[in-house]
Amino acid sequence: MKKVFLSLSLGAVLFGAQEFEANLEAHFLIPAKSFIEAPQDAGEFLQSTGKFSKNIRNENFGSVESNDYALPFKNQALQGHSGIKYVGKNQIWILSDNGLGTKKNSPDSMLFIHKYELNFKTQELRRLETVFFNDKNRIFPYLLNLENTQSRYFTGSDLDPESFQIVGEDFWIGDEFGPFLLQFDKNGTLKASYETFIDGQKVLSPDHPGLVLNTPEEKIPYNIKRSKGFEAMASSKDGKKLYPMLEFAMFRDGAFENENGKNFLRILEFDVKKKKFTGKSFKYFTEDNAHSIGDFNMIDKEYGLIIERDDGEGVEGKGFKNPAKFKRIYKVKLDAKSGVAKKVAYIDLMRINDKKGLSKKDLVGGKFVFPFMTIENVDVVDANTIIVANDNNFPFSASREPKITDDNEIILLEVGDFLRAK
Repeated sequence: MKKVFLSLSLGAVLFGAQEFEANLEAHFLIPAKSFIEAPQDAGEFLQSTGKFSKNIRNENFGSVESNDYALPFKNQALQGHSGIKYVGKNQIWILSDNGLGTKKNSPDSMLFIHKYELNFKTQELRRLETVFFNDKNRIFPYLLNLENTQSRYFTGSDLDPESFQIVGEDFWIGDEFGPFLLQFDKNGTLKASYETFIDGQKVLSPDHPGLVLNTPEEKIPYNIKRSKGFEAMASSKDGKKLYPMLEFAMFRDGAFENENGKNFLRILEFDVKKKKFTGKSFKYFTEDNAHSIGDFNMIDKEYGLIIERDDGEGVEGKGFKNPAKFKRIYKVKLDAKSGVAKKVAYIDLMRINDKKGLSKKDLVGGKFVFPFMTIENVDVVDANTIIVANDNNFPFSASREPKITDDNEIILLEVGDFLRAK
């Protein structure tokens, strides 16, 4: 147990955010250059990826350099991970996002979720299953990139899946492009699609497929920043409520939502049985107005875990232009009375103990560091342990070494005191 830091939030109420130590318990690597074949019915177009990495067609494989890799490439990348769920028996589901980062450059990137088995003794993992998302039943109300195909697989030009929960046998996915909340069956087929509303106002990103701009004089109709939709989504322990969370503050009345000089992000509530947003929400105040969040999962009925991060990557002294400084996981309490997700404790992902010598990467100042630009996965494993993973934005992020494409890393942290903090 270490220092006590104080932060000022709603109504000038002072909340103590106490720092706790984290100890490395396991370190798994999925090499950056890991690929998966597209399903047989996906068609020729999806048998390779990155043909539009510069937004115009280029089918010359390996002709566009990115760090120590080059695009386009054959097959599909296992990709950066943007949501995780520990489901017991040393198994996790982990979500891959839209592909190369935008709608324009990802029309040949498939959308999928993987199930892995983790061997904590050998620190090795085995992929058990991959589920590819599709709209075979024509549920999605907007035009699909692969509209004129029988398989109707979703691609990174349609959606940007960044968060998920499993309720029963269904996958509930939080998307950034709409932002949409989407319900898929266990085989990856879309069952339902929901638009997002806050205080009766429809939430729209610049990538919402229903937006139409006609003249320069028009007032811009969207109200969240690009790529700042449902980055995170928690679930109540009984699966009756979902809590999708925006990555950044909503833009309203000419400014980003802010109180006392601090931006706040919205955690919404969705009723799974009634299949609608309840109108309730919680405010999460970031430590800096430039910060974003990476993931959100509940510990129990009241408390949850939220990743808050800056946009830096890498460590000082290695030649990084914008080294990482702020990479934390906060324990928060969803306070129904104040409507605030109150910060009660945190761990610093740039200062993790490695007492057992488990790190597969070099330590920095005797500490294991997680200096990635995008850390987008956290969940509870047991009463003492959490699991955390990065999004390597393959092949664009280079946070361990300059110009060396990041691997997908999954770490297990012993944080018992942190999880018990009140």
